[in-house]
Amino acid sequence: MLFTYDPILVMFSVIVAILGAYTCFDLVIRIRKNQQAVNKALLIGAAFAIGGSIWSMHFIAMLALNLPIVIRYDILMTLISGLVSVLMTAVALLIVSTASYSFKRIVVAGIIMGLGISSMHYVGMSAIRGNCEISYSAVWVSISVAIGMAASTASLWSAMTLHGVWRRVVAALVMGVSISGVHYTSMAGTTFLSIDKAIELSQPILSPFSLGLITAIATFIILGGTLLTLVPDRSLIPIKGNQTRNRHAHTGKPFADTERPPETEHPETEFQFGKLPILRNHKTYFIDIADVLSVSADGHYTTVQTRDNEYHFCSHSLSRVEEELDPQVFLRVHRSHIVNLNHVESFERQHDKGLIFMRGDEASPIPVSRTNIGKLQSVLGI
Repeated sequence: MLFTYDPILVMFSVIVAILGAYTCFDLVIRIRKNQQAVNKALLIGAAFAIGGSIWSMHFIAMLALNLPIVIRYDILMTLISGLVSVLMTAVALLIVSTASYSFKRIVVAGIIMGLGISSMHYVGMSAIRGNCEISYSAVWVSISVAIGMAASTASLWSAMTLHGVWRRVVAALVMGVSISGVHYTSMAGTTFLSIDKAIELSQPILSPFSLGLITAIATFIILGGTLLTLVPDRSLIPIKGNQTRNRHAHTGKPFADTERPPETEHPETEFQFGKLPILRNHKTYFIDIADVLSVSADGHYTTVQTRDNEYHFCSHSLSRVEEELDPQVFLRVHRSHIVNLNHVESFERQHDKGLIFMRGDEASPIPVSRTNIGKLQSVLGI
């Protein structure tokens, strides 16, 4: 039985897959920078984002399928296909988000995620009810599964190793191709055989209209999640009164509860005893400047990373902090970042820009702007 596709719905299915993947990887990156209990909520959100996009992409693509017969979908198998997608991708995300990533862990997670995409597809196909029988080509099944595993691995590698917003964009594009590739490659090896006898549909079923309505709702949720990830993080999120829970803008890692100075206050007092003032638990503490790994701009304030890889809120601006730092030890490598040269673990050149990895914190590289590349290389002797 020959079948064709509606090109607009095909394009829309790919877009949904990409947007869901973008939302997922944005949350995964936040998880890696955050060691608090909220990780569980972010992981669940990431799993539903990517799992939901896989499910939505599949059924949007099925709605785009033009067959000479009317098909319906078993409700139970349709729901199970979505559950399979969410659970298997959750396992993959758990592997890469809760420990120091390595190539081996990424490959394992990619294989699991690829199998999750493939499993969702074939479970979803088993939900079809109608006057037809479905058969699959073993060759095309193998190719589709291989595409899913390879592209999933590539997308996870991009999300874990590339820097900045580009890692989410690249990873989302690759994952969108992975999800779509599994579906349409598998469909290339799928044969629908028409049968004449009437099929009794005793199970609860979904009509194409009902499926379209449910898919539209799922898609709306995915799009909403994507838009929320595009909203810039505020460095300080109010809770009660003038108390706030602070989040580091560069890593997304939350600070301890602190008090934010009123917007009109910008203390310009001199630093005392070679120490840097930070706010934690509604108190001002003083840390040795020698213990500072890096300082990053957070709006009008700064985030201070210490040698124990903890992040602290400082009410001074980056320029104000820079005035008190020894220029022989600290170097401003970016308009928003100052690093302690004594704690630089490695440097990576990326075309006309670069990345600095601080000792003990390989997962949070610091960008080096093009104008500071030469100065940094000179100081490091490279």
